[in-house]
Amino acid sequence: MTALSSTEDQVKGFEVGGVDYVTKPLQHEQLLTRIINHLRIQELSEKLQLQNQELKQQAIELAKAKEAAELASQAKSEFLSNMTHELRTPLNGILGYAQILQRDKTASPKQKHSIDLVYQCGTHLLNLINDILELSKIEARKMELLPKEIHFPTFLISVVEICRIKAQQKGISFIYQPSSYLPAGIVADEKRLRQVLINLLSNAIKFTDHGGVTFKVEVISNDKALQPPLPRIYRDQQEGEEGEEGKVITDKIMPLMGKVSQSPMVKIRFKIEDTGIGIKAEELEKIFLPFEQCGDSAIRDQGTGLGLAISQKIVNLMGSHIKVESTSGKGSVFSVDLDLPTTTVMDHKTKIYTNTIVGFQGKVRKIVVVDDKPKNRSFIVNFLQPLGFKLLEASNGVEGLEKAIEFHPDLIITDLVMPVMDGFEMMRRIRSSEQLKQIMVIATSASVYELEHQQSQDIGWIDILSKPVNVEELLDKLKRHLQLEWVYEQ
Repeated sequence: MTALSSTEDQVKGFEVGGVDYVTKPLQHEQLLTRIINHLRIQELSEKLQLQNQELKQQAIELAKAKEAAELASQAKSEFLSNMTHELRTPLNGILGYAQILQRDKTASPKQKHSIDLVYQCGTHLLNLINDILELSKIEARKMELLPKEIHFPTFLISVVEICRIKAQQKGISFIYQPSSYLPAGIVADEKRLRQVLINLLSNAIKFTDHGGVTFKVEVISNDKALQPPLPRIYRDQQEGEEGEEGKVITDKIMPLMGKVSQSPMVKIRFKIEDTGIGIKAEELEKIFLPFEQCGDSAIRDQGTGLGLAISQKIVNLMGSHIKVESTSGKGSVFSVDLDLPTTTVMDHKTKIYTNTIVGFQGKVRKIVVVDDKPKNRSFIVNFLQPLGFKLLEASNGVEGLEKAIEFHPDLIITDLVMPVMDGFEMMRRIRSSEQLKQIMVIATSASVYELEHQQSQDIGWIDILSKPVNVEELLDKLKRHLQLEWVYEQ
């Protein structure tokens, strides 16, 4: 407050810390208004400071909550990883020996039926475990697509064969209708695409007691299906001719290949139609939610209610979504449209044999099996020894290295998690040894997390087998890596 009124004097007043400037003689109303305004400004400033403090506190609490959630998520992931290892390890023995017994020619029909039942129950339990783990991986954003070149017609037939058998067991028809314009090769995540299609087809079969299921695969453009010549229809074996025992059955598969698309990208529509129980309108919104099941309680008890939820999330990762149309009591139609890169025609002479493998040509191959669980080693040894392999066992990485140095095997099959020395350290030492680094190593793991698989490949495994080990997958990897020519039962 001053009698000085020049601009220079006002600037000096503000520079020394004044927040306002009042000149004499005083105007009381003006002074009162200015005092009230500054009091309001002070009050608002204090409120703002308080809000800032509250926001800072909320930010601290949110950071703590985020950290706690991340720790909880990590704990859940670790628990699930440990759980899958503990649950899948005994299943490896159950399913492994069931597969060995299924190949026993001396078993009576009743015994074979019992063995098949054990294998089916074990496989069902494994699928339930896998469903829970798959959903957990998706929620944790740990699932990644791994696209590769696929021979499309052969891939589709492999899906059809699995589902055709399921339909036969229920006594319903299964019709496969591929377009004549399907590309010979596509680029996609084969495992995930197969998982989605088998989930959708298995659901259709499960909820259909009369009539049948139709699986259509079409090339579409501008959301309008092309009109190719009438496609060949691949029906179940009940309506077709029987395959000859011991013959390669690709001859009747290949005519369904159709023409090769020249387009670098193609939109494929997979459509599954059934004449089952259908879905009520009020339940359509819920069927893709985790653990939601519709329909008869006896049918609901057959699964976890995760199949459609997982399939939808996988398809979302592929850039699309599953559509459904349904009428209660009449049936349902599920469809998926995927934009897929095409690739050049690949070798389609994939052989599917019905005869049993009894050995291989050429010299004896030595394999060291490293696993701390005797039952896991025993399964692989008892399965491969009758085929002519020389098997050596080790219970940890140290013993595995000793066996490798002593016998210099053609191949090592090793578990990853073991006492004394785990599979990772054993692999590092093998790769750093001039004497051993040329030995091929296949890792086996009861963990399904892709991270561990990636670590395995980075360390230098040539391949990995998931537990429970499937004997057909094991034989396929042995044939490929050891360059084997199988001998079949005559």
